[in-house]
Amino acid sequence: MYAAAHAHFINALDNTVFTKFSELLNTTNSQDGIKGLKEMYVDFLVREHAVYSLDNERQFHSLFGEDVSSTVLTDQLSDIAKQILCVCVTLGENPLIRYHRPRDIQGTINRRIPEQLAKLVQEELDTFCTTNPEFPPSRDPPLPAGTLIILDRPIDPISPFLHEFTYQAMIADLLDIEEIPTGLRYQYQYTQEDGTTQNQEVILTEQDTVYTSARHQHIGPTTKNLVDDFNAFMNENKISSGGQSTAGNLNDMKNMISNLPQFQEMKSKFSAHITMANECMNQFERQNLETIGTLEQNMACGVTPEGDETKNMVEDLIPILDDPITSEMIKTRLILLWIATSDEVDPEDLANLLSFARLSQKYKDAIENISLLGVKLSKSANKQGQKAKKNKKKKDVQQDVPYDLSRYVPIVKRIVEGHINNTIDESLFPINKRKEQQKVKKDTEEAKKEGPRLRVSQTKWHKKSLGVNAGPKPPSGPPIIIFIVGGVTYSEIRSAYELAEASNREVYIGSTQVITPDAFVDSLSELHKPSPEPKELVPPYTGNIHQKGTRPVSQVDVSPRASAPHASKGHRLLKW
Repeated sequence: MYAAAHAHFINALDNTVFTKFSELLNTTNSQDGIKGLKEMYVDFLVREHAVYSLDNERQFHSLFGEDVSSTVLTDQLSDIAKQILCVCVTLGENPLIRYHRPRDIQGTINRRIPEQLAKLVQEELDTFCTTNPEFPPSRDPPLPAGTLIILDRPIDPISPFLHEFTYQAMIADLLDIEEIPTGLRYQYQYTQEDGTTQNQEVILTEQDTVYTSARHQHIGPTTKNLVDDFNAFMNENKISSGGQSTAGNLNDMKNMISNLPQFQEMKSKFSAHITMANECMNQFERQNLETIGTLEQNMACGVTPEGDETKNMVEDLIPILDDPITSEMIKTRLILLWIATSDEVDPEDLANLLSFARLSQKYKDAIENISLLGVKLSKSANKQGQKAKKNKKKKDVQQDVPYDLSRYVPIVKRIVEGHINNTIDESLFPINKRKEQQKVKKDTEEAKKEGPRLRVSQTKWHKKSLGVNAGPKPPSGPPIIIFIVGGVTYSEIRSAYELAEASNREVYIGSTQVITPDAFVDSLSELHKPSPEPKELVPPYTGNIHQKGTRPVSQVDVSPRASAPHASKGHRLLKW
């Protein structure tokens, strides 16, 4: 038995739960054993230094499913609001809240999720600031309040289906990768110096400098840079392998590394990335992604690489859909992308595409369920957060990326650019009203009822420097926190880094989950089914307290959902 305990909660305790927790301690005569109680406000996962996740795949179904009730929707959004509060508290920000307020379009579903969530987050922030009048902590140098931009997945139904040809996104999309809370796990076979193979595992995190330097690069320069970095290492150490001192390609690197047993750290550093980059290029060729990717970009951008307006997309799709080499998943992604980019879906054209695709029922369900995301979309500039321009003669050829296979710019990036440049359409993306904070001390008894008070100090995780010896770069403006309900794509994550670099600001992006195209299609295919039951993270305690004359703990109801609709739910504690 321990002499005492310190209870740390990853989120704020609901008043009712706190009261029951106190009663439980009193009932079991355990109050003297609790030496400290603290609310940590860390109910989220840090995926990267600018990326966070609520790590809840189930919420996509609970928010966008076919039979979601208003009560379930409100409960889910209330839970999300509490977790977003944790992100703001960790960042030391009481931000303004901007949210997407789409117009109602006949024949589409509009759940107004960003608007509802914005109000709930504002309530959480107001309550927290009232309880903690010293929040937010001051910045040095001083900056205005940041902005929290709340969107949902229907804002951009195009990005989740596209093949992205940057290194990180290709790894997640094309390889057999396992997503874990701290990054991506990849298993591969490694050739040793004696010619035998051994199973290896690598976890791609921000401690891997090769990965962080390459993750947002197009796959072409990624492979070249890997070779250049390897050659620089060889020249710096004045070594050769098998009479060869420089590598010309990834295969040369692979062969040379196997003959360098004395450089184990270098071998482990490069071997995984050689394998992954090679496999990405193999999949690119094997799946005919140059042709498919060009077609995807033409649909997403509405123009060809030469700037000509796309026509007869159905005729362009049929040969690929009819090809037995094309997988059912890619066929489904292409049809969903065609639906998402069409001003109007002709039922005859859709039936024609489906007849050539020959899809199984799972993929047909995914196509049918896309309507639950409100996909009957116009391609107006308003959707991208920019004020509408009249008399636009030609569609904009997106020149941000110098590759024909990477022309599409995620709408999330356009929205944030509009916010930074003050060109955003305020009618579609209004700022939520918040009450004026009154920094006055509360009555002692009232403060006790609201639970333990937390003194907040500014966090350090968002100030991580990418340079070896460089300190944090002073930002030129207030931070921007992006939250997308329903999943964030790797292309949108890349866009957040690009925005931070271009605007010299702190830009953070997060969601209920990080999604890959295949996983998103799988989730869509389930939306018409009943919501899955939640997984129990911690099994219920069924034993007795080791004291005579006390009630079993299992008879004392401490479930927050049983009595408090706005109680925080349990999540794994992330330590960083």
